[in-house]
Order: sequence, then C-alpha cells, then structure tokens
Amino acid sequence: MTESVELFGPVAADLAIVEAELRKEIEADPPEVARPMADLFEAGGKRIRPALVLLSAKCGSYNIARLTPAAMAVELTHAATLVHDDVIDRSAVRRGRPTVAAALGDEPAIVIGDYYFAKAYEQAARTDSPEVVAVLARTVMSICAGEVRQQSIRYRFSTDVDEYMRRIEAKTAMLLAACCDIGALLGDLDGSQRAALHSYGHHLGLAFQIADDVLDYTGTEGEVGKPIGHDILEGFATLPLMFASIEIEDDRRPSEEEARRIVEAVRNSRGPQQALERARNHADVARDQLKALKSSDATAALAVLADYVVSRNL
Repeated sequence: MTESVELFGPVAADLAIVEAELRKEIEADPPEVARPMADLFEAGGKRIRPALVLLSAKCGSYNIARLTPAAMAVELTHAATLVHDDVIDRSAVRRGRPTVAAALGDEPAIVIGDYYFAKAYEQAARTDSPEVVAVLARTVMSICAGEVRQQSIRYRFSTDVDEYMRRIEAKTAMLLAACCDIGALLGDLDGSQRAALHSYGHHLGLAFQIADDVLDYTGTEGEVGKPIGHDILEGFATLPLMFASIEIEDDRRPSEEEARRIVEAVRNSRGPQQALERARNHADVARDQLKALKSSDATAALAVLADYVVSRNL
C-alpha cells in the first residue's frame, strides 16, 4: 500500500475502493469465468490504468461515484487483453503464475477474455456518458487492429524502429491515453486540458512499453513475470534488439539456445541503454504536457508516475 500511496498520492485511497469493487464484481460472475479472472487479479499489478482515470479527473471536477465504473472499465479491458495476448503468444506464465490459456486451454481463455471485454463496456455505460463508451470501444478496435498487424510481421526480425513504435502505440500507448482522456472527460476539463492529458497518457504508454521491453533483456524472470527472452522466442524484435544491431534470420523461430545467446549479446551491447534513453525522452514529453494544467497534487502524482515507468526494476 505504501508504494501505491507514493505513486498515486491523492487518489490512492479511492483506488483501493476501485480495487475492492472490481473484486466484488468478479466474484458475482459465473464461477467458470470468475475463478480464472480472480486469479489473474490476485497475481497483482500496479493498477496504473484506473489510477490514470482518477488522477486525470482529479485535475478538474472529481466525482468518485461516476469515476469508479470508468476506472473499473479500463482495468477490465486491460485484463481481457492480457488473457487474449497469452493465447496468441502461447504464454505459459504471467506474473509468475500459469496463464488462463495454460491452465484451461485456448478456447476457454478466448471466451473468458470476451466476457470481460463485454463487462468493461457494461461498466463504461454506468458512467452515463456515451462518449466514454465510444472512447473505450475505439481504443479496443485499435488494439485489435494493431494485434493483427503485429501477427503479420511475426518472426520478421528485420522490421524497423518506425514499425516497432506503431506496434507499441497500439499495444500500450492507446489504452493509457484513453484512460487519461476518459478521466479528463468525466472531470469536465476543457478541450486543451483534455488534449494535454491525452498526449501525456500516449507518451507515458510509449515510455512504459519501451522500458518493459528493456526489462525483458536486463531483468530476472521473477521481476518480469515471464521467461527472459520471451519476445525473441515469440518472434518480436523490440527496441533493445534493434539498437544492438544484432541480425537474426527472418521467418524462422529461434531455438531456446539461440534466444539465450541473443539475450546475452543484447545485454552486452548499448542496445538496452539506448532504448531506455528513448523511453526517458517520452517520459519527459509526457511531463511537459502537464504544464497545460493547474499545478496540484494530481499533476505532481502524474509527474512522479512518468519517472516511475522508466525506473522500475531497471
């Protein structure tokens, strides 16, 4: 709880309420879908996405009763994408625990993910704002289109940095931007302030994902929650690999031994450091967007969050 207070400051207590409501909602679902989703939530997570909804609204007019279903909606959306991602990537472990797909099989995992996408839209509708539902729907559509694009270049390790940036924009940045946009909308901020928070979330998401991809090379399995070198085995070139200028044959899945050698070569290169510099640049741009808002505890917490995403376990 201490780290949550440090990170999320003025909304930490309300975020705990959102967490309790999420667990209560999941417990009320049919056990066939509730048990695996409850297990995923039990495995942890920082709840950055619902925190962004609350902190963005805190920059304006703050109504926790209206914000709670919105915060729940974005976290349920995130959880549903994780369940589907683990099917697509054939992942056995997430946050140190078996994935839903590994535990139950691909078919049940897909349906469980679908169920919680639907539940996310139901929660979004409880805000009584059609625009919140529309923002969330457009974001999920973009995530899905990005996933299809990503699959079309799987095992194409020669893809360039521009392609990588488009991929992580769809994978991570769009949902974080949507969280800030929804919070700003429900907080009745004006158009320029809402645009600034949307941009903050976008650059925060890019910084977050690049730093996460660096951690896949520099971290331990316990820190990352999945095997090191997972991205290479699943056919995805990320920024540390690109900056390390290590050539890998396209259209072929590397063996586990090859993946270990590649990870070691990347670790011994300047690739991770250069990638982290790019992440810090995006974090700096994110912080700059906060200048459009009145200084407050909420903007201070958002600035701290920009620092956090590029420093966690790195």
